[in-house]
Amino acid sequence: MSYVLQQRKKIVIILILSFFIVGTLAIFVVRDTTQFFIEKQAEEVAKIVGTFAKTARSVYSDVAISKLKNDGYGSHVDSEVHEGYIPIPAQFLKALGKATEQNTANLFHYRPVSRWNIEPSQGLSNDFLKWAWPQLEAQDQANPKGPIDWQPIFRIEQENGVNVFRYLTADSATSASCVACHNHYETTENVKKFREQAGVPLGKSWKQHQLLGALEITIPLSRIEHVAEEQLNRAVLWISIIFFGCLALIGAIYFLNARLHRNLENLSWEANHDSMTELLNRRGFEHEAEALWEEAINNHKEHSLLFLDLDKFKAINDTYGHQAGDAILKEVALTLSYERRDYDVVARLGGDEFAVLLPYCPIEIAELVAKRILRKIDEICIDWEGDVLTVGVSIGLAKIDENAESIHEVMERADSASYVAKRSPDNKVVAYLEPSE
Repeated sequence: MSYVLQQRKKIVIILILSFFIVGTLAIFVVRDTTQFFIEKQAEEVAKIVGTFAKTARSVYSDVAISKLKNDGYGSHVDSEVHEGYIPIPAQFLKALGKATEQNTANLFHYRPVSRWNIEPSQGLSNDFLKWAWPQLEAQDQANPKGPIDWQPIFRIEQENGVNVFRYLTADSATSASCVACHNHYETTENVKKFREQAGVPLGKSWKQHQLLGALEITIPLSRIEHVAEEQLNRAVLWISIIFFGCLALIGAIYFLNARLHRNLENLSWEANHDSMTELLNRRGFEHEAEALWEEAINNHKEHSLLFLDLDKFKAINDTYGHQAGDAILKEVALTLSYERRDYDVVARLGGDEFAVLLPYCPIEIAELVAKRILRKIDEICIDWEGDVLTVGVSIGLAKIDENAESIHEVMERADSASYVAKRSPDNKVVAYLEPSE
């Protein structure tokens, strides 16, 4: 009998030890897997943020600065003392980073940095940057033949007692004008003096595609780690009750991963949509338009693009306030959504500008669609504090076909056509005509 008891004790001990080992291993695996997913999802978010920032700067340069240059002005590093000029793209990117940090409840923040920046707040001001920057420099090329396949540098570290995901992605010299501008700065006396004081060799000169600067992106992990910790504790509780509690770990991993994906999808949606009208924003629209242009090039198809610029909108904003203006924008967005086909793409590009992509629609048919949209928008009436608000629209059309060198060229054509329509008292729908036409 004592032998049986001894065997039972051994079995119980073995079961307890087995449960402890399996539970410990399960906890270790879950913790390690959770950390892996946290890092991978943070990396994906950082990629989105970096792409958004660079795209915003590119749009700023292509739209705002190009427009001012055409008007005889442009951008200037000292724009505050030069009437008619706006900040250079790097200054815009810095301001955008600060505004984004304030408006995202500290979900993430980013800033432009560089070893060569003369502003202290944008230099290599912390241990992460001093560690990561040389790794970016090691990827640089002496005579690049084209864009360099930069690999981002990242790690998780503690900041004020909180784990954060630190990410550094290259912001290289993408254009010849960018190279010329920075090379010129290196020849100015104040920069030479700064370099001498910092002990940096003079005469630095860049070539196109080489490393000029980078974007430092920081994502606090406290919120997501809090969720992960809750799931881990719940799993440990079930493991301590029964052996089959291991199944709860699988559920926790799945739940956590699904939640991370939902957060990522929400961030992606917000990055590509206008929060007020829920239409695509300029970034999302350009992505769709780019795909349609590539399809036109590859398959010799013709599509159309409408560029809409509201009339009398500024007067409504100035007279009745921004809430009235927002009501107009929402009504216009609703009208465009009703008028589109299932596969048409509608977007608010910003301010009072909208755009519509008409796939597989020749310009002649697109002009009829534009006139129908014109009538529908002209019919918009909003009762606002006893007054009836109406709004008009000027519409520019442009083809998307194999003759267009880029989707940006198509958008510029549609924009210029809408400008002509806006100046016309009668014809509010204008199609862009090729020079030969």
